[in-house]
Amino acid sequence: MPLDLSARSHDANEAEALDEERREEARILSMAPKSEEGRRREHSRFHVDLDVTVGSDHNFYAGFAENLSAGGVFIATHKLKPVGSKIELTINLPDGVQLRAEGEVRWIRVFNELSDTPPGMGVKFNDLADASVSLIQGFLERRDPLFFDDE
Repeated sequence: MPLDLSARSHDANEAEALDEERREEARILSMAPKSEEGRRREHSRFHVDLDVTVGSDHNFYAGFAENLSAGGVFIATHKLKPVGSKIELTINLPDGVQLRAEGEVRWIRVFNELSDTPPGMGVKFNDLADASVSLIQGFLERRDPLFFDDE
């Protein structure tokens, strides 16, 4: 009985496609302009679990801050804004303290059912007031920074 090599080839192609999809499961689709590509982070990021409200152009919705620094925040949400969008946000710190800030969406990560990483957007704070920077720094001093391998 002859072997059906086309079936094996089809299965291999499906496996390759699935592997490619898994590699891209946490792919970031939009980034800051290329002129800023080589810049390193100025502020250490810290893992947090805070409620955030976001408003822009007559829209208002909630999300969760997953990491925070004095320079920006990652907001886990399915309601993504385009890169470059200006947004207003309120971060609810413990003890009822609310931090209000304006920011710009610098990158987005879309939902992928194969990934454990949440969709959301990286937001850079714009002209954060000194009092707000002090609030963030005081809150983060009690947390361990997130470390990422640069290699």
